[in-house]
Amino acid sequence: YELQEIDSQIDRFESDLARMPLEVQDIARNLVTLRRETSESQERLEQVEKDLRRKEQDLASEQEKIKRSERRLLGIRNQKEHNALSREVKLGKKVASEIEDSVLELMTEAENLKTGIERKQREYAQFEKDLLAKKAEAQSVESSATAALNELTAQKKKITDGLDTDFLKRYETIKKVRGYAVAELKNGTCSACHMAIPPQA
Repeated sequence: YELQEIDSQIDRFESDLARMPLEVQDIARNLVTLRRETSESQERLEQVEKDLRRKEQDLASEQEKIKRSERRLLGIRNQKEHNALSREVKLGKKVASEIEDSVLELMTEAENLKTGIERKQREYAQFEKDLLAKKAEAQSVESSATAALNELTAQKKKITDGLDTDFLKRYETIKKVRGYAVAELKNGTCSACHMAIPPQA
């Protein structure tokens, strides 16, 4: 029973030792993912801003063409030329309107990307803090768990040295299968598996 108590403590400490690096890795993975996502968003933002500048130049050029055509319209007396130039102005305004829509879409996307990048940067800073804290916690847990395991292993050796080897093998086999090997008998019932034990046993 004492051996089982020690083994339970050993299992707990070993579980802590196995868990802490996984938690550190999990935060580190989040940092890598966020860094990649931020980088991708930054690249996309640069592309959107480039497209936006080009579209704004296209819009300014189109509006300038419309103004020139409208000024020319004032001086034309020929109906045929007037109609042709009017169609040109109308088409120019339609093109300008489409460019304006594209500009608005790009501006909205750029704004959303900037907001997303700022949020990711805040998350990244928080994850960095969490990672440092978790690393410190992992070192502390590792240090105390290692010391405790050394002491428990020494106690276990003292007990196992005094046990019959066949009995110890049975203990190890049952513990491996069930997770425990010793249970108290209460009112003729096993307290672990709740089976009734016959009085003759």
